[in-house]
Amino acid sequence: MSYTVSYNRDKAPKVGILINAVKAFSLEGKGMVENQYKELFESFKKEGIIAEDSIFYSERTFSLYDAEKVIEAFVKEMVDVVILLISAFPNGNAFLTLVSNPYLYKIPLVVTAPYEVELENKPEWTVNAWCGVIMNNYIAKRIGRYIYTLPGFPSDDAYRDKMKQFLNVAYTIKELRKTVIGRIGDAPSGFYSSNGNQLDYASLFGIRIETIDLTAVMNVYNTYKAQGLLKGIMFTEEEVKNTQSEMKKGRIVLVKDEFIYRAARLYHSLRAIIEANGFTSVSFRCHPEMNEPYIGIAPCFTLGWLLYKGNLRGAGCEGDWPITVMQEIGNLLTGKPSACLDFVDYTGKGPIVHLGHCGVGIPGYMAENEFRLEGDISEDIKEKILTGKMKVNEAIADKSPNRQAGKVSSPALIGQFKYGLKTGMSLIQDKDGKFKMLVFTGENSPETAKGILYAGCDLEVKNYAKLNNAILEYGFPHHLAVAFGDIREELKILCNYYGIEYILAD
Repeated sequence: MSYTVSYNRDKAPKVGILINAVKAFSLEGKGMVENQYKELFESFKKEGIIAEDSIFYSERTFSLYDAEKVIEAFVKEMVDVVILLISAFPNGNAFLTLVSNPYLYKIPLVVTAPYEVELENKPEWTVNAWCGVIMNNYIAKRIGRYIYTLPGFPSDDAYRDKMKQFLNVAYTIKELRKTVIGRIGDAPSGFYSSNGNQLDYASLFGIRIETIDLTAVMNVYNTYKAQGLLKGIMFTEEEVKNTQSEMKKGRIVLVKDEFIYRAARLYHSLRAIIEANGFTSVSFRCHPEMNEPYIGIAPCFTLGWLLYKGNLRGAGCEGDWPITVMQEIGNLLTGKPSACLDFVDYTGKGPIVHLGHCGVGIPGYMAENEFRLEGDISEDIKEKILTGKMKVNEAIADKSPNRQAGKVSSPALIGQFKYGLKTGMSLIQDKDGKFKMLVFTGENSPETAKGILYAGCDLEVKNYAKLNNAILEYGFPHHLAVAFGDIREELKILCNYYGIEYILAD
């Protein structure tokens, strides 16, 4: 199956391609590879893999002065990705000129070359191109410039898939520079892992954080209007009622209707704040204030609805803004929302690793099976489950009474996330400030689902002992982001680009 990028045509990265080669070696060999690349460039534009205004500088460059001309055009057009095609042994000063340019220094760079070209009935040394990649890689390592090296022929499907995969990562890097996280309220007392060094995150990813007090949410909830850094947004009671109906449609609702109404009104309040300020994600201080008389509900279902509607790329519970960065990365790489979950149980006791949170299930991304019972629940809910009237992906319920110290807390979307392969990921800074990323994969199924009354993803993880050791050895937090699918390789490329230590617990 061909690799599929996560983005739409209108968000495709703008690519700049240049060719570098000495005048020696086979003109026929160089031309063959260069023509393949021209065909790749045109087909990628046609498919929407790269932007329509991408640049292919077809004139072969040799010296640093040739490279300067191309670089000037790339900088002027503000390309998102640079691809250096070494079609024969290159000029190291041309490469150095490219990688030391101040604008292009932080732009993802692919250095690619063919395998040695074999021409029929010509047993000659044709292009010596990969030797040039090694030479330039030496330069890159010494000056601290990350490059992605890709060997092979553009006509091969495997090569095209690898290039698409890298462009998917490059798109993610591009979009992360546009990230603005709305930090709505601080983390609850004692949640130290829900915070991080904002300037370090800004320096690495280019993200910005805007802090808003919870009183602003309450004000918008009461007035139906928000004034932000970008513009003012208003919503109406009719819109709230329409959303309330949409939230209930096709779902079994096991909570009071007033809770659904408040969830819909809170949704429009948060959406107005998000649009007024241009937020791509929010972290939210969800307790204890939200259950107080100000608004009177838990925000769980509302946060899941924001993710479902595509209003956000991440929604961090309990004021956790660093986890929204991982949710954004998961969203950008897969095109699907990523969940914010807890490591619920001891991860080293067996292959089923229990991941869950109070009730931030994401509509449209929940499994379609019944769940088994565990713990105290009301007879009403129990009856509906036992008679098959309540499906996991349809259940808007109270949060688990045990989880809420016996209090009623609503509404929450509970159940297992859709079955299949998942990638768990977490990001920390150690005591010296160095970033580390934990990555692992697992699969949930009807057999792994424990059926606890939470939004869960109970994964079968092959090397669960390694995962447990990694969490404890490096001090990863109890929150993690969970993405749909296997994105281990993409995350490894991303970590290499940013200089993040990649810790694979598989």
